[in-house]
Amino acid sequence: MKDVVAPEIVDWTRITPAGRRFAGQDRRAPLREGLQNCGEYGASQTAGRFYPIACVALEVTQRCNLDCTLCYLSDRAEMTYDPPLSVLFARLATIHSHYGPGVSVQLSGGDPTLRKLEDLEALCREVRRLGMRSCLMTNGIRARRGFLARLAAAGLDDVAFHVDMTQERAGYADEVALNVVRLSYIEAARGLGLRILFNTTVFGDNIAQIPDLARFLRDQPEVAFVSFQLQAETGRGVLRSRPNAITQESVMRAVEEGYETELHFDAAAVGHSKCNRYASVLRAGGRAISLLSNDDLVRDVIAQLERADRSDDGHLDTRVSIFRTIRTKPMLALRAAIYLAGRLARLGAGLWRARGRVRRQAVFVHNFMGADALEQDRCASCVFMVATANGPLSMCVHNAQRDMHLATPDQIDTPKGTRWWNSAVRDLSGAADLPKLQDPASAPMKRLKGQLRARRKRDEAKPR
Repeated sequence: MKDVVAPEIVDWTRITPAGRRFAGQDRRAPLREGLQNCGEYGASQTAGRFYPIACVALEVTQRCNLDCTLCYLSDRAEMTYDPPLSVLFARLATIHSHYGPGVSVQLSGGDPTLRKLEDLEALCREVRRLGMRSCLMTNGIRARRGFLARLAAAGLDDVAFHVDMTQERAGYADEVALNVVRLSYIEAARGLGLRILFNTTVFGDNIAQIPDLARFLRDQPEVAFVSFQLQAETGRGVLRSRPNAITQESVMRAVEEGYETELHFDAAAVGHSKCNRYASVLRAGGRAISLLSNDDLVRDVIAQLERADRSDDGHLDTRVSIFRTIRTKPMLALRAAIYLAGRLARLGAGLWRARGRVRRQAVFVHNFMGADALEQDRCASCVFMVATANGPLSMCVHNAQRDMHLATPDQIDTPKGTRWWNSAVRDLSGAADLPKLQDPASAPMKRLKGQLRARRKRDEAKPR
């Protein structure tokens, strides 16, 4: 029996961002080497092979109009200033330097819709100018149709709605009741040319309803991507340790119960297996089938696409590589075509009900790490990054270090010379000696959220 080796838990203060500019020749190399070093770069791995990173979060504000019971923001978040556009444009340039055109940039926060719409439009235009993709990460409260239409016109590619019971929206008793909210968000984005995504935090009070939610999301043809994110002990939220019942395996089985089919989460890998599990689903008329049920074929196709790749910007040109594969490996292309036809046939009556319209949907299970339980190999092979003053950094590490990065001076070169900014000041400064972040213990109740707010309420309720 193979000995189980305990993961190496690391001090998050030792992990630093990747730098403001990429100094290497191969943008995929850092991620590929990180996965190789921890034994995760197998034949089914796509990260570091087809792309240099999955996505990068650009946090445009720390403010939020909800107070979720699970929240990765820090106690100081509501007492910070939004980054000026010049700071955000500089961070976009850093993202482009490290990962090139084609990378997905998540406009996130806090909730980015609390920024001025004109700021978000400017960011979408800059992302588009750099050849990258933009995704608005929002709870949807302020993302009305007119708002989304203007962002789509400015170049927004995707909109990801985060809806679940941790948000404690008034009047909704459970995840099934929240489907009314989800449907209204789908309607707001329908027909605007935006790819629609939904994120759900999985925690003790909704794990039993994940099958029902998964079935609902399966049956929404406009929804192209769904993500189930396991509770993590990080940030300011009042909920802390994850219940033992919530694991990658239990969540994958709950999702499969909802989709009413095996989803083959292990056929294609997207980064470290303890962090991310991915499935690709074909849907039609209330039925679903896994697209990646043949492991051998998946590995053969991945290997051939890698051989056919001629891209020089870090991202696989899928269309070109597929056409080259069809031309140079016709038998493999025929195998794939026969397999796909068989998969479509498994949809059966669903094809008839949908009049032959088949939609694909990506399904992710994300297992984020707690702030005090960061594992060395997972941090070194992270596929979800956050843009900081000094370059991209693993999302889980950033959540553990958040206040440190809010306080770090960001150096910006402007036509008027070098300027500095951190989130303790509203505007750019002429000196690097910037104020410290405000102590949240001295803030008024209305500026507090999460654990500090709950603690303040308890203290005020004590008899004097």
